[in-house]
Amino acid sequence: MNPNDKEKLDVLDGSRSANTEARRRQAVRVADLAPALEFIDRLQSAPAAGATPTKAEFDALQSDIRNLHLRLKQISENLSKKLR
Repeated sequence: MNPNDKEKLDVLDGSRSANTEARRRQAVRVADLAPALEFIDRLQSAPAAGATPTKAEFDALQSDIRNLHLRLKQISENLSKKLR
């Protein structure tokens, strides 16, 4: 491995610098984004066109939003750990 390749690898790995800004440019591994792969194929809530939603429809929407929030929070935590 030549010095140029080593430098590129260090930058991608994030170990090149303790500088937070430089570390923000490091590569993201698929494992860091794993929660995004856990999204369900379809929403529990069904689109309601112009009608007031029922309690069941509202609860399903709340569940979809909670699930989305949980996945995004997990991704955020995974990426934050890399910057510490």
